[in-house]
Amino acid sequence: FQRTLLIRSGSEQATALKFDQGGRIYLVTTRHFGRHLPLNGAVVQVWHAQTWNELRTVRTLFPGSKDVDLAIIETGERIAKPYAVVKSAEVLTTGQQVWFMGSMGPLKLSMMPASAPKTSRTLFPEIPMVNIGTISAIDPTRPDSFEIHFSRGGYNLLIAGGPIIYWSPVHRDFEILGIIKRNERDAVNAPFDSNPPQKVVKSGIVQGYSIDVVVDAINDSRHS
Repeated sequence: FQRTLLIRSGSEQATALKFDQGGRIYLVTTRHFGRHLPLNGAVVQVWHAQTWNELRTVRTLFPGSKDVDLAIIETGERIAKPYAVVKSAEVLTTGQQVWFMGSMGPLKLSMMPASAPKTSRTLFPEIPMVNIGTISAIDPTRPDSFEIHFSRGGYNLLIAGGPIIYWSPVHRDFEILGIIKRNERDAVNAPFDSNPPQKVVKSGIVQGYSIDVVVDAINDSRHS
């Protein structure tokens, strides 16, 4: 939950995953969001404690293939002991149960509890939406960035960029399998008013990229 963030730049908003790799902290989000940022020294805002907090970043990276709708934003934060990332290709199977999470978008005032303080500001939940699904198909034509499909109701397009999680029976812990893809093709206007306007997907299918794509993009940037 603490690694799944709502970020914005100007009028653009997206979910971002706080991801550790090689001792550095990155924000993994959508290319749709990242393409509006400068390649170096971008400033984004992170939603926390019911307010937007400014975050100055180092650089913005993209996977080599423009077909992959992901952006990786390097922050200035460092960690002393990086953790290992297991290749998704080694664990991914159809029928596997997974969880995915992301930002739900603004809350309507009618959805707020009566005890909540009255405010005219747009409110966002601090805890991301969490849903459960089953991997139903793997795209064999994209082995470097295969897609994962879920069948589980509608969702706000803002969840794109959020993590896909699975339970590892080997390590007996939850691990990151992939990142939710932005499904612009099936998105329609949300049935509620918001500023900026939101979109929802009602197809019942969530697609995702393997976390391998993120790791490879970061590693490639170091060698270039």
